[in-house]
Amino acid sequence: MTEQHPPTVIVARRFAPEHERDAERWLRHLSEAAAAMPGHLDATTQPPNSQHPGEWVIVYRCESAETLDAWLTSDRRQELLDAGADLLVGDVREQVVVLPDEDESVTAVASFRLRSGVEADFRQRYRDLRDILDRFDGFIRSELVEPVPGTQDDTAIVFSFTSRAALDRWLDSDERRDVLAAIDPLLDGERTVNVVGGFAGWFPASSTSTPTRWKQAALVLLALYPTALVLGYAREAILPDLTTPLAVLVGNVAGVAILSWILMPALTRRFDGWLRR
Repeated sequence: MTEQHPPTVIVARRFAPEHERDAERWLRHLSEAAAAMPGHLDATTQPPNSQHPGEWVIVYRCESAETLDAWLTSDRRQELLDAGADLLVGDVREQVVVLPDEDESVTAVASFRLRSGVEADFRQRYRDLRDILDRFDGFIRSELVEPVPGTQDDTAIVFSFTSRAALDRWLDSDERRDVLAAIDPLLDGERTVNVVGGFAGWFPASSTSTPTRWKQAALVLLALYPTALVLGYAREAILPDLTTPLAVLVGNVAGVAILSWILMPALTRRFDGWLRR
């Protein structure tokens, strides 16, 4: 039997610069309303970044297509959409996909609109892309999601890697730049990439929000300073003759391990209420 993964919807919106503070509050209310719906699994808000500049993205996951559709068509969601309509600039992009549900993997969705009549050429370019990805370290799988008349105008490629580091290597690779150079003439308009999994690391997103960056930095500093101090004293006592490069390497490896598996999980649980405010 084929394993069923939670259906996911990715909604991208642009807001007028003068409305950004109001937009953040409105998006938070939208996520909170989604969290209250039966069958809701989680919702993650992504502020604009280099992969989707100028766009705020909410990624919803639900237990089934029925529960996802119930949220998308609910009166409460429509009420909130009507209330936030004046904040928006341009069209809203909405994609419904089924994403891999793996604890350690990270998934991204590249979306774009094809020029008329280039579908066959694009499928060949996608086959070429798959051949390249299959040889790329950390790649797991990809899926081509074609437009659905009346529902989704964009074409999307969903691709998964074993980790965020592996995904970033792909996003920054010469191989990807070559693929984009071959595909770009077939596109009508801009191309966007949304990372929808595996970007939370030490700060897993709740059903309503992702902690602000300054709070993340403050908590990391709270864990990092005493860790670096203790490791420095320990290294000098146990391995006093290490060269500087090797001492830095040993300290970094030990520090990352302690932060990742001991301190940060404990601190994020302890300060969860503060992080989410």
